[in-house]
Parts: sequence; structure tokens; C-alpha cells
Amino acid sequence: MQRAHLFMVTILAALAVSSGASATSGFGCYTVNVGPNDPLKVRLEPRADSPVVATLSWRDQPIVAFDALPRGENTQSSLFDVHMAEFAHCGPDNLPLGARWCPVALYGDGEAQHGWVKRRFLDHSECP
Repeated sequence: MQRAHLFMVTILAALAVSSGASATSGFGCYTVNVGPNDPLKVRLEPRADSPVVATLSWRDQPIVAFDALPRGENTQSSLFDVHMAEFAHCGPDNLPLGARWCPVALYGDGEAQHGWVKRRFLDHSECP
């Protein structure tokens, strides 16, 4: 079992290295997954009582990027990389992943905004 896991990690690493990418390609972005009358509040800190830095509706689709992944020229994250980073950087780690707060960056008009959201309100998406 351990050997099969190591083999799979090696294959995934080889695939990630062999494919060229631009600065924001690959997984590591999200789409907003909330109902029409239930906006997503992006918080300043990972707490429900923290100030809101942005409010997103299901119609808003700014680029919501996981803020704990390396970004830059020729950087491309696989879905495996994103899952591993979510478990490492979203918290508290005693909760299931969907109930954890994850750091995000919102890209749209102007400068990026940074904040925290509950993971269950986001769906994985490839970055543009």
C-alpha cells in the first residue's frame, strides 16, 4: 500500500513538472457556491464575528484564489497540491475540511483583497 502511494505521488509530481503553465493556471481557484439569497461573506480573520472585507453573491464570479499556494511564472498546482495545502493551511484542523476557514485572495477590479471563508462555500475551479 505504501509503495503504491509513493508511486502515485511520483507520477503526479512528474505530470506537474512536465506540463508548462502560465502564472495563474492550474487548480487553486474557486467558484462561489452559495444560494441566490445567501451571499458569501469574506472575513478579515478566520472567525464568524470578524469584519467583512467583501460580500459575494452566486452571480459574482471574481477570481477567488486559495491564498496559501505558490504563485508565479511557470507555477501550476494540481488538485492534489490544492487538497494538501487546504489540509495544511485551513483551520482549525480538528474540524472537517468543509467547516474550516481558508485564506483566499479575490482578484477583480483593482487590487487583490485578502480574507478568509468557510471552505464549504467554495467549489474547486481551474485558475484562468
